Amino acid sequence: MASDFTQQQSLTGLRRAEELSLQLSPPAEIPGYQVERLLGQGAFGQVWYGTDRNTGRPVAIKFYTHPGAIDTDVIDREVRHLVSMSTGRHIVQILAVGWDAEPPYYVMEYLENGSLEDLIRARGALDVSEAVQYLRSIAVGLSYAHSKGIFHCDLKPANVMLDHDWQPRIADFGQSRMSDDQSPSLGTLFFMAPEQADLEAIPDASWDVYALGAIGYCMLVGSPPHRSPDIVETLDTADSLSERLRRYRETIRSAPRPRLHYRRRGIDKALCQIIDRCLAVDPAHRFANVQQVIEAIDARNRARARRPLYIMGVIGPILFLMAMLFFFSRSILVAKQESLERVHQWAVESNLFAAQLAAQTMKTELEALFRLVEAESNRDQLRQLIRRVTTEEREALDRIAETGADAAARQRLLDSPAQQALSEYLHRRMASILQASSGSAARQAIFNSLFVNDNRGTNIGAHFVDSTEVTSGTSVGRNFAYRSYFNGMRADGPRDRPPTTYHPTRTTHLSASFRSTSTGKWKVGISTPIWPSNEDAAVWASGDPVDHLQPLGVLVLTINLGEFDLLASEMGDPSEHFASLVDGRPGNGQGTLLQHPYLAELEKKGERPTVVPQIERPLLDRLRQSRAITDYVDPASRFEGGERFSGPWIAAMEQVELPRRPGAERTRTASDLWVLVQERAAAVAAPVVQLGNRLQRESYIAIASVLAVAVILWFAVLRIGQQTLRGVWGTSQGGTITLGTARSLRPRSSGDATPPTDQ
Repeated sequence: MASDFTQQQSLTGLRRAEELSLQLSPPAEIPGYQVERLLGQGAFGQVWYGTDRNTGRPVAIKFYTHPGAIDTDVIDREVRHLVSMSTGRHIVQILAVGWDAEPPYYVMEYLENGSLEDLIRARGALDVSEAVQYLRSIAVGLSYAHSKGIFHCDLKPANVMLDHDWQPRIADFGQSRMSDDQSPSLGTLFFMAPEQADLEAIPDASWDVYALGAIGYCMLVGSPPHRSPDIVETLDTADSLSERLRRYRETIRSAPRPRLHYRRRGIDKALCQIIDRCLAVDPAHRFANVQQVIEAIDARNRARARRPLYIMGVIGPILFLMAMLFFFSRSILVAKQESLERVHQWAVESNLFAAQLAAQTMKTELEALFRLVEAESNRDQLRQLIRRVTTEEREALDRIAETGADAAARQRLLDSPAQQALSEYLHRRMASILQASSGSAARQAIFNSLFVNDNRGTNIGAHFVDSTEVTSGTSVGRNFAYRSYFNGMRADGPRDRPPTTYHPTRTTHLSASFRSTSTGKWKVGISTPIWPSNEDAAVWASGDPVDHLQPLGVLVLTINLGEFDLLASEMGDPSEHFASLVDGRPGNGQGTLLQHPYLAELEKKGERPTVVPQIERPLLDRLRQSRAITDYVDPASRFEGGERFSGPWIAAMEQVELPRRPGAERTRTASDLWVLVQERAAAVAAPVVQLGNRLQRESYIAIASVLAVAVILWFAVLRIGQQTLRGVWGTSQGGTITLGTARSLRPRSSGDATPPTDQ
């Protein structure tokens, strides 16, 4: 902003002025005035603050302490012009002249509020109404000067002072010309009309009209028109004054019309057009004189003053319609909000019911699987095969149980005919199970493997449905006593703990969820003890204590969690409404998504995520406590490819219960699996939102129809007012007038608190 105006006095100059004001004496004593302190100094003199001894009025006294550095004609012209305009309200007033004194001086009124340039620099762009008031006042002062036959020729914000009432006063008539003066006068860059930038130009009133428009633009935008770093650099690199003037003329004439004032908030088209016409590059397209600018501003102000009358002509019907629209819209909004709350509540209840139904369905599935595993464990052939393996390979099994892993012992077990017979038996039983489920492909997909661990946790026979897991390496001969499906604990135990410290489960048990190392699928194992005889099994089934019995081993059926019917059931669009399965075990894995459409999509692509989506703990706690929330955030949305799950969801969660067995009523029947049913909140609210929008649209159409009638009735009136506004501008007539000296193109030092020092 500071670079857009006449260069100000440097900090060094300001300190020097302060020192001078404290140390130096006034250049001369002036009769009737008390010279008190230095305000500033420049190349041609000093400006001092003083007081009229008779009235006490503050004044500014300008001493020309270097008369040889300036043309005395310039000084004489400025003083004569200021004296001739001494009655102008918006002209800085001359109070006394000491032309024959040594040094020469003149006394003028002291304006304590600085210049318009200072105001713009401090505040930036001015308010539109304030800018219009300043612009009209400056135009009135300029018109008064023109009526005296004086053209200012260097009008800019730095030459407009502000009095105690913050009213503008035009100052610095050092570049001014009389209307009959043919000598050129150069103004200040970016406030000077392009045709003025010519050492042979004849002064014209249109120059001040252009400068007036540039001041108005500067007040509205904060900087003069056309000024930019590129243009300034272009002008500064000129090697002569003539070349600089030529570049300035060509730049202004070729540059696009300034448009930044159109972006001002609260600006009106009429004011923009006044500024545009003042800044017209062709003088023939500008206002012919300053008086036309004043008339255009007054016409614009009158039009704006009449605007409330135009509004009042339609304000009654509009207010009535707006009141109707307000209450109608409010009613629609209230009804829509209440409907949304009810729809959300309905969705919460619906999803909670769906979650409960899904959890019950899964419990039923698990109960069937529990009975299936128990039935398989009671087969005599299975017991015989287990006894054969444990008898024939006792040494190898002991070695594995003692060490947890022994390659030689494991290989011996793998090569054992007894073990191979057991695995073959498990293969046939799994085929039989799959055959029994042949009517349901989804149920067949549940089953993953069937295997047997001896009573110390060593896998002695297994069959995998998925060939991928078979090729990745069999688990036979490895000890899994730490696994929860063997020991019946809630979670897997430490792997480095000796296998002999774990004991086989004595009840049918649902293991903790675990992830397949080969496929990445989440699985869970249903295990049950294999008792030595049917009688022992009957005792266990009756609920009587069986602590004195030692099971032969543990039969385990593993299932794929993502293949249950409740999760694969059709709930509509899977991106809008679906169910998933959540791990509820305490620990770092709590909240892990065990089944989710996002995981199913990755599985179809053959991808395995290294990090599985997990519900944040605070959100999971809220779900477990309230069972349903309306602002659920799907953790899959934070993963690449899961963006479609972003946004708020209405979610309900229900814990899956385990089947009960006789005599076990006091044991924990709840599993660590939770069914989560979620529905997109936007999809739930869509019908209500659409209905509300349609009602609002219909009301808007009705209101717009009535308003259209009012607009049509008043269109002609507004057009007439606009034509009247255009008519007062008239057409520009051209005119001739003034230009100053080459030094006005160079940055000036203006340390003055009132008019500029360098004249």
